[in-house]
Amino acid sequence: MTERWVSPPLVAREAPPAWIAVWRFRLLALLLLGVLVLVAVLAFRQVTGANAQDPGIGALPVAVAVAVAAESQAAGS
Repeated sequence: MTERWVSPPLVAREAPPAWIAVWRFRLLALLLLGVLVLVAVLAFRQVTGANAQDPGIGALPVAVAVAVAAESQAAGS
């Protein structure tokens, strides 16, 4: 007994423009880079134990300097 499968007709069509593939690649690469940076920041915050009292990333240097100065004044008094 033979199979009765018939292949569909092949329809020729023009290939899509190359610039579409280039921009698709660029957008996907930027998206993956953004995800990688986000994962790296979250992993760094997790590993360093950043919390509300010690935020780690995002702490303003001015606020840290003011806190250190206030502690030194309180310790000196």
